[in-house]
Amino acid sequence: MHKSFLQYSKPLIICNTVGLILFIFFNLSCNAPRVNPFDPLNPEYDYGIIEGSVQTSNFPRAGIENVNILWQPENIITKTDANGRYRFNNIPLEDGTLIFYKDGYKSDTLEISWGTSKRQFTQLYLNRVPVLDSVLIYTNVINQSVRYELFVKAWITDLDEYVDTVFVYNSVHNLKKPLDNDYQATITPGELNLTDIEQTVGLDLFIITKDSEGNEFTIGSDRVTRVIKEEVTGQLPSNDDTIALQPINFQWDKYSANYYFTYTLEVFTQSTLVHKKDNIPSDSTSYSMTETLSAGSYYWVIWIIDQYQNRSRSKAATFRIQ
Repeated sequence: MHKSFLQYSKPLIICNTVGLILFIFFNLSCNAPRVNPFDPLNPEYDYGIIEGSVQTSNFPRAGIENVNILWQPENIITKTDANGRYRFNNIPLEDGTLIFYKDGYKSDTLEISWGTSKRQFTQLYLNRVPVLDSVLIYTNVINQSVRYELFVKAWITDLDEYVDTVFVYNSVHNLKKPLDNDYQATITPGELNLTDIEQTVGLDLFIITKDSEGNEFTIGSDRVTRVIKEEVTGQLPSNDDTIALQPINFQWDKYSANYYFTYTLEVFTQSTLVHKKDNIPSDSTSYSMTETLSAGSYYWVIWIIDQYQNRSRSKAATFRIQ
């Protein structure tokens, strides 16, 4: 029996019909209006994405973890991950400000303007704030010339190498004095508008760093603890005594105080230091020098130094070596 044309063509018609339906479906689907308000492709979708990374400003660059990022005006906060990356989803398309901050780093901001975009990517580099490892502040009394001064020395770690200048600062006394390249300085009472060195006791002095961009950071402080105005008198040798036998035995008056202290003895020829002995016990009144000195004129001084390094120096006692 012969099959009709319709019998042979029926499967073909069905296939073509299914294909046509699928073609129409997909074309209509692709061009269908995006009416879901949460569909990012909806032209009326009023939300965007802000993402980016935060890295160290110094090379080699490295992502900074746990940087706080505040988006204003929504006051939404997120943090960077272990790689320094962050992301805000579903942000209303209002221009605003990103504020980046973390302890130990200089805070920074970025202004965001959406324009026609619904996705923003940022790249930010944060400077590490210099670290004050330690600071030494003590009073220095030179009785020979009746000179009173404060000595300041700071030890600073600057990982990003942005420190340009370091200052010692006190707002009450209008002091802002730069430290030298070794981060140290001497300050007179006059620079603090004071008439007596003892007025500095309890005074707070702050250490401020300024970077190459002019940003200033207060990284620590310390205060003056004591002024030692009393002095020890050197007894022997003195008054240009002539020394024939060596080693020399230096002798001085006993000094007593209700605080811990030690002595330091120094020997000079003209202005050159030729011998120094630190940490002589407070109950001592003499010291024998083991080295021998060549012929010439000398002088020696003895310091009282407390546990905070506050110090007072005796008047010079002179002697001669034959």
